[in-house]
Amino acid sequence: MRPRAGKRTARLRWGILGPGRIAPRIVRALADNERGELVAVASRDPERGRAFAERHGAQTVHDTYEALLADPSVDVVYVALPNGLHAEWTVRALDAGKHVLCEKPLALTVADVDAIGEAAARNGRIAVEAFMYLHHPQTAKALGIARSGALGDLQVISSAFSFLLTYPNDPRLDPALGGGSLWDVGCYAVSVSRRIAGEEPDGIAGFARFDDRGVDRAFVGQLHFPSGLLAHFESGFDAADRERVEIVGSEATLAIEHPFLPEPDGPPPRMTIHRDGAVEEVEVESIDDYRAEVDDLQGAILDGSAPRVDLAFSRGSIATLVALDRAARARIGSGGQERVGPVPCRPGVGRRG
Repeated sequence: MRPRAGKRTARLRWGILGPGRIAPRIVRALADNERGELVAVASRDPERGRAFAERHGAQTVHDTYEALLADPSVDVVYVALPNGLHAEWTVRALDAGKHVLCEKPLALTVADVDAIGEAAARNGRIAVEAFMYLHHPQTAKALGIARSGALGDLQVISSAFSFLLTYPNDPRLDPALGGGSLWDVGCYAVSVSRRIAGEEPDGIAGFARFDDRGVDRAFVGQLHFPSGLLAHFESGFDAADRERVEIVGSEATLAIEHPFLPEPDGPPPRMTIHRDGAVEEVEVESIDDYRAEVDDLQGAILDGSAPRVDLAFSRGSIATLVALDRAARARIGSGGQERVGPVPCRPGVGRRG
């Protein structure tokens, strides 16, 4: 949607699909926001929806997702549903004439990312994937340092994101809903590796420990980029809390201690450069990156600016995640024997081709 004359200070009205654990962070991002406000929430559990609306000041509660999409008072929809529902409800929201901020991962197949792009185009609306950390000045500064040559020639990107998931009925453990640590937190490592590399991987390898339902509880991935840069990462639901990225160069290493969930949802951001045994602290501004991602989308809607996370970037992320998942599953052959060997990554190919 192009900005209209005299509408640059218009306040966008937001509705939330799925008042889960992440949704209050978007509410926080809309508090005292000059360009946006929360007006509606939809939940299939009416009591939960009403409790959320009362707690966070939403004017309207809808008992179905369809009702929220039909609500003319809603301009932007935040999709905070389980992974397996992201693509469907993003497309449906776009077809209802709404702009969309959808939680990561945007989809589980490349074909579904393309369907989202087609829906956005035919309706003249914007859809973006909610990778809040990509809006943090810590990420921008890390990318600037890595690309400046200050670390020398880039060699390896090493990432980790894990935590203990102890809720037995959590949708992140449901294979029908896109469960697994790769899709939930490994996606952060994949996106940051691709952002740093500035290109798509041309080779991948994946290793996982799957539970009896076929959901990965731990994942180790490896990426090779055409430039020769290598990346590896770990994600998991059975390991202690870890959240770290290291960008290793020929002359120095940049370590980011809390790259994905810094304050206000985690510890203060911290970056250090390690060079010849010396450690240099890098000054990092602390902001609410959920507010930054909300403001980025609102700027795209009202001002016509380009979203920081566009659908082309999301498409590449989903293609890589699909290839990693496929590679890990291919290693388990008949009788539980492991098949050895890396799997080429074709960035334009997903589960459905």
